[in-house]
Amino acid sequence: MAADEDYTSTTLQSGSKASIGTTAAAICGTIVKKPRQGVLIKALSTNTVVVYIGPSTVTAGVAAASTDGYPLAAGEEVFIFCDNPLTLYGVTGSSTATVHFLIN
Repeated sequence: MAADEDYTSTTLQSGSKASIGTTAAAICGTIVKKPRQGVLIKALSTNTVVVYIGPSTVTAGVAAASTDGYPLAAGEEVFIFCDNPLTLYGVTGSSTATVHFLIN
């Protein structure tokens, strides 16, 4: 999808990203339309590790304050105002986790 492409969404889009591990992984890699407001990300309630949300350089709360992501424990959620969900990544400190997303 081209960066300047108008892909304004008129409907909700949803999906999930499983097997987020210790290497940063794109959360919304399957979106096809630009959000009007942003992205709601929710950690699966059965996750056993915290998922850290941020840009492609996100770290799992152990590196530097400038790269540590926003922590989501099992069942927690965050709404992120953004116009490009493809820039949102997740990472864990150990094991793997799953998040679900809803784009509006």
